[in-house]
Amino acid sequence: MQLESYIARRYLYGKKRFSFINIISLLATLGIMFGVAALIVVMSVFNGFNGLVTSILQDFDPHVKVERIPRTEGKSEAEVRSLLAARTDVTGMAPFIQRKAMAMVRGNANFVWVKGMHPDSLDLVSDVAEKIVLGDFRFEEENGIVLGVVLADRMRVLLGDTLLLYSPAGMENILTQYVAPTVLRCPVTGIYDSQNKVYDGAYAFLSLADTRKLFRMRGEVSGFELRIEDADESEDVKQELLAVIGPGWNVLTWYDLHRDLYSVMTVERWSAFILLAIIIAVAVFNILASLTMLVLEKRRDIGILRTMGLPATRVQRIFLLEGVWIGVIGVLAGLLVGLLITWLQAEFGLFRLDAAFIIPAIPVELRISDISLIVLATFGLCLLAAWYPALRARSVNIIDAVRWE
Repeated sequence: MQLESYIARRYLYGKKRFSFINIISLLATLGIMFGVAALIVVMSVFNGFNGLVTSILQDFDPHVKVERIPRTEGKSEAEVRSLLAARTDVTGMAPFIQRKAMAMVRGNANFVWVKGMHPDSLDLVSDVAEKIVLGDFRFEEENGIVLGVVLADRMRVLLGDTLLLYSPAGMENILTQYVAPTVLRCPVTGIYDSQNKVYDGAYAFLSLADTRKLFRMRGEVSGFELRIEDADESEDVKQELLAVIGPGWNVLTWYDLHRDLYSVMTVERWSAFILLAIIIAVAVFNILASLTMLVLEKRRDIGILRTMGLPATRVQRIFLLEGVWIGVIGVLAGLLVGLLITWLQAEFGLFRLDAAFIIPAIPVELRISDISLIVLATFGLCLLAAWYPALRARSVNIIDAVRWE
C-alpha cells in the first residue's frame, strides 16, 4: 500500500513541469472545495432561519394542542383533562377558548381571533406574556383585552381605549327569531409584539370568563394547550394522545399548526442543496476527465510496473488513491473554509440584515448531520469518479504499453 500511495502522490503534485492534466486536477480540487464550503454555509443559513422561525412560533404556540371537534361525541372535558394531567412529560397545561369575533372602534371593524385563557396558566404553555410592549398581560379590569401590535396599529387604539367585540354566538337562529348579538365593551389593557405579523395582526386575548360570556358558553372550553419536556418529541406525544383520547378530539403539534410553512422551507432547503451540489458534480466530472487522461499519459509507466511484477489490482489502487487524494484535499479545504465563514458570521455578523428586521445579521446554525452528509456524499462521488479510470489502468495491455519503450 505504501508503494501505491507514493506513486499516487507523485502523480498528483510531484511533477517538475505543470501539465494540462495538473490544471484539470487543480480545478477539480478547487471545485470540490468551493462546493463543500458553499453547501456548509448555505445549509447553516437555512438551519439558522429555520431555528429562528421555530423559536418565534413556539413562543406563541404550545408544543401540543388538544381540541374538541364540534358536534361530535367522545370523552368529556374532565376525562381529557385528567388524562393530560397524568402524563409525566407534560410540563404545562392550560385550557383555552378560541373563536372568531368582530372588533369595532370608531367605525373601524376587523375580524379577529379571540383567545380566552387564564393569565396564570398562560405562562405555562406560551411566552407571549413576555412579549408585552405596553401595559401588562393581566385582565384585572372588567372585559380587559390584550391586542397584538399590528392589530392595535390597524385599529388605531392605545392603552385605555375601548373597543367593541361582537360575537356570532346564536346567529344561526336569526332566520327564525330575533337574536341580539352579544357585545362586550373591552378596554385595552396591554399590547404585545410576538415578532410574528400574522399573530400580531389576528389575535386578541381575553380572560376565560369574559370569553365564555362573549360566546355564550357554559363552562366548556375549546381544548387544552400543552408544553412538554422536549418539543422534538411532540409527534410521539401526539400519537399516544390520539390512541388514548379516542374520537371527538383532535391533537395537533407545533409542526402541524404550520405544516405548509415548514413544507415550503424544506423544499427551499433541498432545492438549494441540489443546485449547489451541481458545483461538486462538475468537479467530480473534472476528476473523471483528469484521471482518464492521466491513465492514457501513463500507459508506459503502467506497462513497466506490470512487467516488474506489480499486480493489476495494485495498479488499479494507484489511480483510486489519486481520486481519494483529490477528494480528501478538496473536502478538507472546503470544510475548513465553510466552518470558518460560518463561525465568523455567528461571532461577528459579517452579513448584516436591514435594520427593520428582527435580528441584526443573518443567523447560522451548524448541524453535525448536515456536515456528515456533505462530506460523505462528496467523498463518495470522488471515489466513484476515480473508479472508471482505475479500471482502465487495470486493463492496460502490457505488450502494447511497452512495445515502443
